[in-house]
Amino acid sequence: MLTFSLLACESTSSQAPLTPREPGTYEVFGKTYRIQPESLDYLEIGIASWYGKKFHGRLTSNGETYDMYNLTAAHKSLPLPTVVKVTNLDNGNSVQLRVNDRGPFHDDRVIDLSYAAAKQLGFAHQGTAPVVVEALDAINYPHLSRQETASSYYLQIGAFSEAGGARALLSLISTLIAEHGYDFPVRILESEIETGILHKVWIGPIKNLQTEHDLATVIKSANLGTPLKVQVD
Repeated sequence: MLTFSLLACESTSSQAPLTPREPGTYEVFGKTYRIQPESLDYLEIGIASWYGKKFHGRLTSNGETYDMYNLTAAHKSLPLPTVVKVTNLDNGNSVQLRVNDRGPFHDDRVIDLSYAAAKQLGFAHQGTAPVVVEALDAINYPHLSRQETASSYYLQIGAFSEAGGARALLSLISTLIAEHGYDFPVRILESEIETGILHKVWIGPIKNLQTEHDLATVIKSANLGTPLKVQVD
């Protein structure tokens, strides 16, 4: 079993100096980031990392003390604080937490989680995991009268140790679903495993269960694999 120390898994979070610029923006390492005016209907899929012992006890971007054992996170552009739900696409585990910090300052990552959140999502033993991040509008905007968002579905089509195999499948899947009239995002997400990096081809979000079933049938009929479904409530 490959093991990691807390420090080995940590990414660069908001402990980098934030330089104020024009209202609604800030600068880190020479790059300017723009803060979203609101989190309403926010949903993003990408790579999550986590930060822990190195930053434990330091101040977060909104002035709170970072506690690696609390369920919190850092995000580059969401308003602070924002309550979000994060789902690990590798295992379907979900966690609800508060975004109270800025980061991660890596172009390929969408959110930096506390150690406790990463542990609950099942990837504290590794550096990163593919996730869905969605703002919880009913909590962030309780004054709005809105119906609960329906479930979303994601399909993993294949996983490859080499990025080239994933890119080839992505091209085939993109062409196939377009030919059948579907218009869903198809992307490659990476997961860290004991032997290296696993490159996974994902489709989604898909908002309708029947559509998810029909799309999976199209892919299986084309002999492009048996999709693995992940549901995000």
